[in-house]
Amino acid sequence: MPRYVHVPTEATHQLIRQAYEAGGPYQWAREAWKNSEESHASIIQFGIEEQAAERHGVLRRTIMDNGEGMDPEDLKIFLTTFGGGGKPIGMDQNFGQGFKSAVLPWNPYGVVVISYTRNNPEGAMLWIYRDDHGNYALKEWPATDEDGEFVSYLSTPRPFDDQAHGCDWGAIRPEWMETGTIMVLLGQSKDSDTWQGDPEPSRNESVDGLIRYLNGRLLDVPERNGAPIETTVFDKYERKSAERRASKDKTVLLPSGEEMVWRPRRVYGLRHFIPETELTGTVVVDEHGTKAEWFYVPEPEAPVKGSKDYVNQRPVVAVNYQGELYHADSAKSRYRQFGITDEIRGRTWLILHPPVYSDSRPMEWGVLTQASRNMLMAKGGVDLPWDRWGDAFFARFPEELARVRDEARAGNRGQSDAAMAKNLSRILDRLNPRFKASRILSSAAGLVMGFPSGATAGVPGSQRITNARGGKASAGGAGGSTGSQQVLAPAVSGGTPGRPSRARGGFPAFDWKRFEPDEAKFLARYDQNDNWELEGGIVSHGVVFLNESHPVFVQEVNYWVDSVWPKADPKLVQELVHRVYGEEAVAHVVHAQRLNGTVVANDGGKPTVISEEDVQQLLEPVALSSALLGLVNVEQRILTQGGGLFGSRANT
Repeated sequence: MPRYVHVPTEATHQLIRQAYEAGGPYQWAREAWKNSEESHASIIQFGIEEQAAERHGVLRRTIMDNGEGMDPEDLKIFLTTFGGGGKPIGMDQNFGQGFKSAVLPWNPYGVVVISYTRNNPEGAMLWIYRDDHGNYALKEWPATDEDGEFVSYLSTPRPFDDQAHGCDWGAIRPEWMETGTIMVLLGQSKDSDTWQGDPEPSRNESVDGLIRYLNGRLLDVPERNGAPIETTVFDKYERKSAERRASKDKTVLLPSGEEMVWRPRRVYGLRHFIPETELTGTVVVDEHGTKAEWFYVPEPEAPVKGSKDYVNQRPVVAVNYQGELYHADSAKSRYRQFGITDEIRGRTWLILHPPVYSDSRPMEWGVLTQASRNMLMAKGGVDLPWDRWGDAFFARFPEELARVRDEARAGNRGQSDAAMAKNLSRILDRLNPRFKASRILSSAAGLVMGFPSGATAGVPGSQRITNARGGKASAGGAGGSTGSQQVLAPAVSGGTPGRPSRARGGFPAFDWKRFEPDEAKFLARYDQNDNWELEGGIVSHGVVFLNESHPVFVQEVNYWVDSVWPKADPKLVQELVHRVYGEEAVAHVVHAQRLNGTVVANDGGKPTVISEEDVQQLLEPVALSSALLGLVNVEQRILTQGGGLFGSRANT
């Protein structure tokens, strides 16, 4: 008989701890909610246990549902089997460790689970705790016969009145529960308050945070019997004499004499908080069928309908995985990956729907969740392809979004199109003969595999979209051509053959603006997925934004205005300084992009190549800001060009 791999009992608590650390805040709530939903519950309630509150002032978080419940033996399996719990186990299903690893580490005193089924209507309870050796075990109670003689120990007794803990476990059962399960979180001692969640300081959990988490984690609350599952979280409020008593509030008198109110707050899911809008659509962003669903909320409609129960109070970019949202992010950098500029970011929601990786389709690409269910990864254990998704969305940028984007930023350009186009074309003509862009074009005889990026090459494009000044720009946000050859993103797992091609590339525009506080320390940033049409139908490939309020630039302008040309129009002097610095920033970006694919060393037939990731690092705000410091050649250009405009410098 073969010897099978197993996990020793003394190692289980270490695995549970590792899984707990890999999870994020409120992971226990997600796991409990999911267990209740899978038990076909129509009511899921995160409550506060009343008896211990009234008797001892201890506020314990409870989780109740009216699902199918668990019989005593199933109850044991559920809480004592790590890597299994009576449910199907698989990459796209369960891992059998979620609730246990998320809740046990911060409840060492115990978790009480009480369950009622049709076969066992009187219920059974179980108490799991951490013993003195750090292992998790079931509490046992002595069982006696009719004469009071000891018979055995029970680990799943019927719920009983537990005076020591101020709670009749059978009395917790609400009127609406015929069958179902109750979980009581006991924390670190019998006197611990657990109603706010995990006390670990780094997790910073609260009732408000729990509600925001659930509303941001669930895309839609699933329906049961034609109605959404009624999910509520009870919060604690102090009773005010003039306050109207709500019908669903519960009043609890603490031992101190303080009258408290348990008030339910409803969980609806993220989609509920997206205002209804006609400006919506979907864009396919890869060859696997991943869809980017977007929503734009136009003025005067408010972006969010005034509920503080929403995650972060603002729109997000998120990934939908089996009805749950992962990687919810409202950061500017995430939006900019998709070409959604700062002007419309606060009103735009973007939800990505990639295929789910499945054990039944092992050769097909998809996304899957790590064991802790705190983050997603792509097949092969790699990061999600954010850059590829963003580039593809930008290449197929929705016309409606382009229109509202251009309307929002109309008239905000700091540099005239004519001057920008003329000077940047001159820079391009100087750099292009030496530095050509490296890219992979589709070719039936090609040896390099890749994924279509959405852009094409070969013939100048004729389709255009409206820009901020009423002009037109290229149809695909980045390509500007409609040739028959596709531009590929190189990847070993790609399905399209291609060949390397060195081509003259475009250049970004530049603009001066005041950076918001979270980016104010940078001199400049480069937004690749943005484009402007300049004078003569030239389409920029991205935009370099420079921070007009940064002390370095403010002092530079003041120097030229006050010390060099004090008699000249200060506005014209500032325009000159801004133009020269803008052109210098563009030159840095163009040169960095031309380095993509450059072989910098070749040791024994193993070439070292500057990759696209390397180029991106050169164009990060920190690197670009550093490149704009201490530029003697820039000051010489300002002096030379300013001499022709404003005359000789003042004597200093």
